[in-house]
Amino acid sequence: MDPTQTLELAQALKLSPTLLQSMNILQMTTLELSAYLKDLALENPVLEEQEGGTSWEEFAHQVSWLADQPGPSGGEAVGEPGRIDQETGSLSFLLEEQLDRLKLDQKILAVCRYLVGLLDDRGWLDPADLEGLTAAGVPEALLEQAVKTLQSLDPAGIGARNLGECLTLQLDRLPGEAPVARAICAGHLDQLGREAYAAIARELGVSLPQVREAANLIRELDPAPGREEELSQPVEYVRPDAWVAVIDGELRVFTNQWDLPQFHLSDQYLQLAKGKPGDEATEYLRQKMQQARWVLQCVQRRQGTLQRCLEAMVQAQADYFWERADAPRPLLRRDLADQLEVHPSTVTRALAHKYLQCRQGLFPTAYFFGRATGAGETSAQQAKVALLRLVRAEDPKKPLSDQALTEALAGEGMPLARRTVAKYRKALGLPPAYRRKR
Repeated sequence: MDPTQTLELAQALKLSPTLLQSMNILQMTTLELSAYLKDLALENPVLEEQEGGTSWEEFAHQVSWLADQPGPSGGEAVGEPGRIDQETGSLSFLLEEQLDRLKLDQKILAVCRYLVGLLDDRGWLDPADLEGLTAAGVPEALLEQAVKTLQSLDPAGIGARNLGECLTLQLDRLPGEAPVARAICAGHLDQLGREAYAAIARELGVSLPQVREAANLIRELDPAPGREEELSQPVEYVRPDAWVAVIDGELRVFTNQWDLPQFHLSDQYLQLAKGKPGDEATEYLRQKMQQARWVLQCVQRRQGTLQRCLEAMVQAQADYFWERADAPRPLLRRDLADQLEVHPSTVTRALAHKYLQCRQGLFPTAYFFGRATGAGETSAQQAKVALLRLVRAEDPKKPLSDQALTEALAGEGMPLARRTVAKYRKALGLPPAYRRKR
């Protein structure tokens, strides 16, 4: 077939670089925006930092629960966001920090610190190393006391001399006795590895379901609690992007202006930019002036949009911030966008990865949004708070099963499926009923 040409009329949405930059600035956190502005000021000479604005002390003086907290810009120095601090995240650092808090006798402390240096990659002690210390003249009683002290530290299982002891130390930290699991750790781990459950049940004189239950419990334990890759997790530094406080009997939102450097256009370069048209230096300054104006406008719009979104969110969750409710009610970003007459994506970008501090604590803004769960008007946060309250109030001798928790929540007007209750229980870190029994 011969090629042909056709003319079509179509509409297409194209994002200009300036619009993309505006969207990126809108969804930046306060720390990210601060770093961006400082980097921009290094390459754009027309941006000049200025002082002024309300001081942190003036703001904190109005809020009683902020009086003892350091200000964002005047507090302690923080590391690079998301950076892993290998030194403070190491196992030896964590253990020695705990030892310092115990206020031990100097002799025991010295032996404990030496033992920390003897730990292998799993966090275990080699019995041969302990025998060498005894041969070197360390009293056995002192050495045993130091080993017990080391084993009392976190993570559970540290300082064990074999796998059975490591697992038993972790069982000691769990609620309940777990006699079958302890017996298996004491002398039947080889059979457990072969899944010889019937032989274990026969030798211990217990039922097969008891052995299977104990096996499931043991599988949840960590045979190598000292692995560095599990201890050195990324450290994420968080600064509040806004605060909610009661001022003069009203809920008010304060966006974080203290972590943001304040810039304005340099008067000196403004005069230089009025030079002869076509001059290379003049054109360069005009381009930089245009870039700086646009960025400052984007920052101003970002602050205004964030303020409006947060004020609407706080108004919708007023019962929680007034402490009349234990948890936020169901709320969708789409509803907030309809109220503000903006696109839902604007609300999503403005509140993405932002943190809000109030009297109840520091929360990501996502905490205040969620669909209603079940057949009622209950949010996931409300259901979790009620679930935690029921578990704390239960009889430890007869803990509530997931079915009993489901029925109790339904009695409080929170009809949820049993699987949903089990999911929320796991999210709260609550073990099942048989593990909570004491």
